[in-house]
Amino acid sequence: MKKFTFLFLAIFLALSCTLMAQTKIVVEPGVGTLNAAIAAHGGNAIYELKAGEWYQLDAIIENNGYHLQIIGQEPAVAGGIPATLQTGDDAGGATFGNMFNALGDITLKNIYLVNADLTGVIGGALLTNSANDARTVIDRCVIDPASSANAIILGGARSKTYFTNNLCNRMGHQLNPNDGHFFVTDNSSGSGFDTLLVQNNTFVCMGTTMHASGFTKFTNNFSKWDHNTFVEQKSQIDWSDFEKEYYWTNNLMFDMQTQPWNTPWQPMPGADAGYPKPCMIYADTIPEEVASLKAGGVSTTLQFVQYNMHYRNPKFYPQIDALNAQGAIDGKTKIYYMPIVWPIDSAGICRETAMFANDAKFPLWKYGNTTTDVDPNWVDTRIYTMSDNFVKWTNPATKIHAMGYPAGDLPPASEWTQYHWDPDGDASINSTWPLFNGVYTNAALLTGSIEGLPLGDLNWFPTKKAIWTAHKAEIDAHMAAANDSKMVLINAGIQSIKANPFTIYPNPAKDVLKIKGAKSAEVTIRTIDGRRVKTVEHASEVNISGLTNGTYIVTIKEGQNVSTQKLLIEK
Repeated sequence: MKKFTFLFLAIFLALSCTLMAQTKIVVEPGVGTLNAAIAAHGGNAIYELKAGEWYQLDAIIENNGYHLQIIGQEPAVAGGIPATLQTGDDAGGATFGNMFNALGDITLKNIYLVNADLTGVIGGALLTNSANDARTVIDRCVIDPASSANAIILGGARSKTYFTNNLCNRMGHQLNPNDGHFFVTDNSSGSGFDTLLVQNNTFVCMGTTMHASGFTKFTNNFSKWDHNTFVEQKSQIDWSDFEKEYYWTNNLMFDMQTQPWNTPWQPMPGADAGYPKPCMIYADTIPEEVASLKAGGVSTTLQFVQYNMHYRNPKFYPQIDALNAQGAIDGKTKIYYMPIVWPIDSAGICRETAMFANDAKFPLWKYGNTTTDVDPNWVDTRIYTMSDNFVKWTNPATKIHAMGYPAGDLPPASEWTQYHWDPDGDASINSTWPLFNGVYTNAALLTGSIEGLPLGDLNWFPTKKAIWTAHKAEIDAHMAAANDSKMVLINAGIQSIKANPFTIYPNPAKDVLKIKGAKSAEVTIRTIDGRRVKTVEHASEVNISGLTNGTYIVTIKEGQNVSTQKLLIEK
């Protein structure tokens, strides 16, 4: 009887705890009210914040060993402002180093997170989670500003992070190009993260890189960056070397990797001195496969980099030409812009090129279908003004950072052109709503993803997102099979079609390049480091007799069809 009683009691207590964990507490707005509620109830409640109301922290929020859930109510009007949660200051008046210090699972949903105090000083980080096996969920949040350094720091082993449907604005600062990474996943346990899912987000005015990991410390399991929009970001995408399954797919990148690279900076941590030029994505063979590959085995690592658009303001290119021309006079090393991955035939330039070649040893490493420098035609024209400001900011930043000119020879940082997206000019709290509009109208990009849907964040195109959601399982399976053929979503399911509407020939070419499938196309030819060397319109063939031998990238646009292909010129 005692055994039964104890068993019944254990079950009752477990059910009681589960029910208690689902209790909702509506937190009243004000300073410190959320802190007080969490201190009183811990993990026994879901904390609900009122839409349109303002909350401020009077201490960093911490949870130790329990799942902390903070959910904002839905605004009464569609598109209305959600609950605002703002960081605060310590007793000495210093802005909190971060808003959340998680030591367990944490969920944040439908909140406007303002990581700046009332004087406009931005906090160093938004969130840290240092617990092993922790789950971090951030969904449908607006984060502005995100941080002055690193936004989300995940210091535990085997972490699971789900970052979805968010709008993130202003990470880093405007003093130099080295100002941190949005995600940092690093720890000393020797075990990497389990999951990093970054899907359907918009990132505006980001810092140095989007993700930095432990380089050669450990192997990560699964990383997926899918359908994200990036508007202005200084340097690279991903600095993680070892990942068993990695996707960078369907992303719209506008003014991304705009801080030129200097070859002598190689080798970076986790890089290889034999490959002097890095790409925007750092990738390498995972250690567990090295012995097998040497013995003639085949890699099982999936590296899927497909169907992305990478744009830079055209003004960046003559600017880097002018900087290099002056640098040659002054004895400076040549600088260049990185592509997502260097072309396949650029052997010896970077290790990623060799592995993305899809040869017999790496059947699941796929790179291709990249659209280059196509204007999305943003509905909000302020984006173009901001882009031009970013070009101006990059000039002195490049001279100091990449070329080694003395800072004293240039205007002080306070006089540099500012480029952060800040509609009302107040860093402490933005009164302009909505904060940003990511809708664009370019027809080719609106069908440019692997599913034939818009590239980038689908939240700007809700009817298209509904189609994507309905077919998500099939889409995920298609990519997980390393299938890089384009898909068409139809009522009966999914069909694969040929991805490329145009074929360039001959290739290698000498004097004239012909384009099969084109009648009156716009054709742009660039060097592999992004410099535009020729543009023609209404063409089905291009005179290339004035171009020197080498590898070029050809972009062909006709109607809704866009294709980017590699061209080799040999004379």
